[in-house]
Amino acid sequence: MASNPDASRLTSEVHLRYHAHSRMEATQASKGGLRVAVTGAAGEQGQLLLPLLEQDADVESILVLDVAKPSGDKVEFHRVDLTRHDAESELSEALAEHPVDVFYHLAFLHGPVRDGSLAHELEVIGTMHVLSAVGRARVPRLIVPSLTALYGARGEHPALLSEETPLAGCPGSRYITDKVEVEKQVRAFRDRHPETRVIVLRFAPLFGPRMNNPATRMLAYGVVPTLLGFDPLWQALHEEDAARALYQSLSANAEGEFNIVGRGVLPLSTLIRQAGGRPLPLPGPLYRTVLQTMTTLGGPGFPSALLDYMHFGWVANGERAEEELGFIPMFHARDAVAAMRRS
Repeated sequence: MASNPDASRLTSEVHLRYHAHSRMEATQASKGGLRVAVTGAAGEQGQLLLPLLEQDADVESILVLDVAKPSGDKVEFHRVDLTRHDAESELSEALAEHPVDVFYHLAFLHGPVRDGSLAHELEVIGTMHVLSAVGRARVPRLIVPSLTALYGARGEHPALLSEETPLAGCPGSRYITDKVEVEKQVRAFRDRHPETRVIVLRFAPLFGPRMNNPATRMLAYGVVPTLLGFDPLWQALHEEDAARALYQSLSANAEGEFNIVGRGVLPLSTLIRQAGGRPLPLPGPLYRTVLQTMTTLGGPGFPSALLDYMHFGWVANGERAEEELGFIPMFHARDAVAAMRRS
């Protein structure tokens, strides 16, 4: 049965009020409330997080480091383009002028990428700029989103992937490879800067009215080509659960990597039906041809570089996030995907 939107919203508000009064000493400003910095505020995850920070009475200010200023009573805007060579100095200048307790680095691409070099500059080089500035400013807490897809899809994988599972990635996909590189950078930063508490949130495929990523674009078709003989298990995370995980990281007494997953798992064919579509199983060679044709025609199909994820599942274990972050998903995978139909 689908989740009751009003009950879900009420439960979410209870969670927010509870965590708003659980602040750690490491992220409390010496006087006044929490000061938070955010890159990628205009992106999907930034748009999910900012309203929660605005509502939190313990958050004093939100330093937005981006190319466009979002609305918000607490927003202090400093224009920074992470693809520019001088981004690190711009970030350092902003953090010197406006010291913060928590830094959310959310400037990552999830929509269609027309320019792979620009995406690499934003994500990999941009993250280098951010980490250098955060280290120099000795920010107490850094929060970075990632993806469970970085584990890769392999037939030899265990039934449940823990946070210690190596990030095998997807060698044919620059989209995944760049994000694996970002995690390596963050891990090296954590080793060099033990004074900063680092949290990495590995999100399962995200679904919801505002999400635009390879999975949502694939399910946007009424008929979705799948690989004949394969029906891998998928997880799906509702955007509201993703927002809660980001928000709860503001105050959780934890650090390290965390799998953020929704409730339950479903075969890919069932996910497609929940989104209102119909799976069309095709043999391998024909499947690749169809994907390439869809891409050539500008359709929202699944990138052929991510074909591994149509072969095998990558089901991540979310127990650590529940135990250490206090994150318990409110939505089942079927509800997360069904939200696409209501958008």
